[in-house]
Formats: sequence, structure tokens, C-alpha cells
Amino acid sequence: MNKLNLTSPTEVTRLLTKYDFKCKKRLGQNFLVDQNTLQIIINSLQLNKEDRILEIGTGIGTLTSALSPLVNQVISVEKDKRLTPLLEESLSSFNNIEIIFEDIMKFDLANFFEQKREKGENIEKIVGNLPYYISIPLISQILELNRYLRLAVFLVQKEVGERLMAKPGGKDYGILSLVAQYYSKPQKVHIVPSTVFYPQPKVSSMIIKLDIYKKPQVQAGSEKLFFNIIRASFQQRRKRLINSLSNYFKGEIAKTEIENILTEVSIDKNRRGETLTLEEFAKLSTAMGNKLL
Repeated sequence: MNKLNLTSPTEVTRLLTKYDFKCKKRLGQNFLVDQNTLQIIINSLQLNKEDRILEIGTGIGTLTSALSPLVNQVISVEKDKRLTPLLEESLSSFNNIEIIFEDIMKFDLANFFEQKREKGENIEKIVGNLPYYISIPLISQILELNRYLRLAVFLVQKEVGERLMAKPGGKDYGILSLVAQYYSKPQKVHIVPSTVFYPQPKVSSMIIKLDIYKKPQVQAGSEKLFFNIIRASFQQRRKRLINSLSNYFKGEIAKTEIENILTEVSIDKNRRGETLTLEEFAKLSTAMGNKLL
């Protein structure tokens, strides 16, 4: 069977009509119909023939089929089982693709990666066109699996991409920025207009590349404490740091002790959490951890 041109809007419309498939907005079903954007995603993955790739969101198989000839295996997780007959046609020419029909937010990724590693079938690269409603919790979850992964390339809503890369003091800077930059080096690859999708979303997207660190670039002591300090600092963005921390850790550590720790690490107690760098949060976490032992 001839391979289908899945970046052709005409071909996509034909397939969707043939299988009477109605896109669900709540699932973020906006299918990529642009060869240039597809190629940029593929180039960003720095592929070789030994790679095994995990794709999130098979859709109609556009990226899945483009990856297949370039790698050892593509494993793709898709939530919508209604796509089964359509994918049987669009991916029929390929023999190294495995589709798992599961909700990625309920899928045990850690167990999946561990089982693959035990079989000598390591998956170190992950890719996907992520619906907005899952992108933030999913990216955070994936980054925490840094022991398995070294590269992630995602097509996300532009706003999410900006938050991943944001610097201290900006409106986009927050918990997601710090999580992303603790575990990886986020880089903007390309801004993607809404016109390259079918159906067209109302917002622009961004291809973002995350080079994942095997070991974080800052020493923060206890990761649990580190992220609790970050959460405390952003619960009320306009609050002074001393007030945010003393409220969050009330009963665990006295306000005066927190003031002393801030002085010790050269952080002004009157600053707002949104102005602290990743390195400053790491220093603060280490110092607080020493006091809480």
C-alpha cells in the first residue's frame, strides 16, 4: 500500500471523512498539516537508527510515520481509541510502530521506562504535540524521570513554551520555569502559527527542546524541600519572601530562624520569590535543610 501524505490537508480531510472521525476540542485534536514544521520537529530530535522513540499522542500518525524510517522503533501512546481504524490505514506500511491506547496521564511511565531498560531497549527521547490541558503536569512528570531520558521535543501552546524558558522577575516565571530549568536546558526551536494545523486552534504554538540533565546543574540538598520552598514562594507572588516562607513552614521553623538563613545566603528577606534565580533557591534549600535536620 502506498504511504499517505499526512501533511496534506486534502488527504487528512479525506481520512477523517472516510472514518467519520470528529475531532474533539477537549482532547486538543489539532493535527499537524505542514511538512516544514514536521521536519523541524524531526531535526530537533537528532535521530539515529538505533533510537527508540516514545511519542505522546499518535493522532492520525503524521509524526509517527515520519519517524518510523529513521529509527529502530516508535512507541506511541494515544488516548482516543476511535482512531484505531484510521491508524490501521495510515500506518499500514510500517512494521516498527507500536501503538498503546492509554491515557498518558494514567500511564505508568516510570515502570514503562524501567521495563524497557531491563530488556536493553532504552528509550531516551520523547516527542509529542501536547494538548494544552495536559502539557504542564505532563512535562513536569516527564522531567522527574530524568534518570531515563536525555531529550524531549514538544509542540506546545506558545504560552507554555514561554513559561518553560522564563527568567526571574518576568510574568511568565514560576514553578514550571524552575522545574524545567532544574532538570533540563529548555530552548525555543520555532514558533508555529495556527494555520499549520487542521482544524486550526485559536493560538500559536512553539516547538520546544529540552536537553535533560542526568544530574541537575545545581545542588539543592533535598529535592522535596527545594520544591516546597519554590511552591511556598509562588503561592502569593506579590508577598515578601520572609512572609511566604514563614507561613508555609509554620510550626517547622521559626520566622527569626528563616530570617537568619536568608541573611546567611545573602538573600534580602524583603524580595519576592519571583525574583530569585534557580541557584538562589538551591542555596536557600541547602541552608534550610541543614537547619531542619
